[in-house]
Amino acid sequence: MSSVPASPRRATYDAIALALAFLALDAVLIFAVLAGWVDGDTGVVGVLAIGAVVLLLYRDDVAEAFAAGNQMLGISADDEPVRHALDRLSGEGWTVEHDVSNARGMLIGTLVRGPSGAYIVEVRNRAYRLEHLRRARRDASWLHGPVGGWVTPVLCLAVRDDEPHRRNGVWIMGAEHLADWLRARTPPRGSSSAR
Repeated sequence: MSSVPASPRRATYDAIALALAFLALDAVLIFAVLAGWVDGDTGVVGVLAIGAVVLLLYRDDVAEAFAAGNQMLGISADDEPVRHALDRLSGEGWTVEHDVSNARGMLIGTLVRGPSGAYIVEVRNRAYRLEHLRRARRDASWLHGPVGGWVTPVLCLAVRDDEPHRRNGVWIMGAEHLADWLRARTPPRGSSSAR
């Protein structure tokens, strides 16, 4: 089963549906309080709890809508720390190609090539979902042909300082760790720099 990348329209519809669900649940809870089925204090706590959960979900959907729209427009928010970190590697013999697009013309990230191999670095602001990991793996797989070898997917969180770790085949880390992590990678076996 393949996942369809989120579009701005889809993410916007999800956010609207979530807001309507919030209003409907609140209406049911208010009706239950007015009908005497639920105590007033319990009703207020229920409305606040539902509101908190929906706001957290709504925030993610709104952020996803903006991110998807920005991606289609070629605008990447908060990727300046990552670009700066990767541009420093250019002076050390690495090849850094920003704004790489996939087969459909969607911007996917920055292609970095060095002694230890090729990496596609995709930037997220703060959080990621499993669909972002699937997308990163799919983009790295697609780049295998044009690059002529394996491409390692990396998800860089611009406003977090996560230590490098791997999840579902994708390396995840904060922007401050990216350059040092790339430098520390070992060259593949059999390459001329490994000898």
